[in-house]
This record gives sequence, C-alpha cells and structure tokens, in this order.
Amino acid sequence: MTDTCNCIEAEVKKKSVIIFDLYGTLVDWKHNIGSFIEFYVSKEAVNDFFECDIREVRSYRPYKEILGKCLVEASEKHGVLVGEDIIDSFILTFSKSPPFPDTIYGLKVLRKHGFRTAVLSNTDKDIVNITLHGFRELFDYIITAEDTKAYKPMEKAFLRAYEAMNIEPVQAIHVSAYPQYDLEPASRMGAATVLLDRGLGYSWPLKVRSILELTMVLSNIE
Repeated sequence: MTDTCNCIEAEVKKKSVIIFDLYGTLVDWKHNIGSFIEFYVSKEAVNDFFECDIREVRSYRPYKEILGKCLVEASEKHGVLVGEDIIDSFILTFSKSPPFPDTIYGLKVLRKHGFRTAVLSNTDKDIVNITLHGFRELFDYIITAEDTKAYKPMEKAFLRAYEAMNIEPVQAIHVSAYPQYDLEPASRMGAATVLLDRGLGYSWPLKVRSILELTMVLSNIE
C-alpha cells in the first residue's frame, strides 16, 4: 500500500458512495476476451481488438455493437472471417467475465462496514446483468453507458451517473484499475479516487492491492 490517507482524509470523511469500474477492476475481462480471440483468430489479434475498443468508445453507441465491430476488425486483419454466431458467442463470453478473487468477499466486507457501493461501466445494461449474476445485490446502484449515453472518460458519463445517484462529485469515491478512464476525470471533478492495482503497471497517489485493503484504508479514515 502506498502512502494513503494524508492527501484525501478530509474529503473521504464526507463521501457517501464508492463507485467501481467493473471490467478490469472487479472482473477479469481481459482473460475472457484474450482467450476467445486467441482460440478463434490468433494471439496477435488480441491487441488489435483492444486498440479498436479504445478508439470506438470515444462516441456513444451500444457497447455490443463495439464488441462486434472490433472482433470483426481484428479478425479480418489476420485473415479470419467471423459470422454472427461467433460474434454473439463473443459478446456472451465477455458478459461472463469472472470476478477477481477479492471481489465478492471484499464487497461484502465493505457493505458490512456501512459503505454504499455502485458500478459505473462502459457497457450495456443486459451485459452487466449477466456479469453480476449472483452478486448484483452487493451494489446500491448500477449505471452503464446505456444509461448515461456517454462513455468514460467523458465528463458527461460521470455527471449523469452522479445525477442518477442523487449525489455531488465530492460525495463519491471512484475505484478503478484504469486512471485514464476513471480516476483522472473523476479527480478533476472533485471526487476522491483510488487505484485498485490489477498488475497493469499504473501508479496513483492512493493505491491498494485488493478491495479488502481498500476497506481497511477507508474504515481507518472513517
């Protein structure tokens, strides 16, 4: 754990909702996407998919369309044609991305400490419903790009999420494995931010290695 509490202690005491990114932060989307594309196309096509995904979320359209487009684009680049059944299977495989080992128990512990929790995800509602099947009740709010009609890191996505939760930015703690999509824009808007380190090589002033560690940090501040 890095040097944690000094820089945000005063703010955290005023917070009311812990807002999590979902894919890559709470569930391992890269495993499901990578293994699927490697099996049906090639290992080299995996990075092409993610490059396409980064480009396509700059403007809103349903995330299922982005998943399909990027799979087709990455596959064609490597000389493979994929049909609708493969695309549909890919979307469902993504939807079933598994939780990291600390996710479910960590969320249970957070809630036992009295924290409200939320998801703000760059996806569609039906996809998230599949992903969270069995632990949906661990969240007070589920907000997707389908609800906000904008993708993170666009400020509109955050503002509409805060509005849906009836909170101000200063009442939020954003937790994500991705500074560029969640922590940087949320911090500029006045929210507290925490990097949940999933081994991606990012740094942030406040960084934890698990949700259990996050619980200890926030409980000590509270």
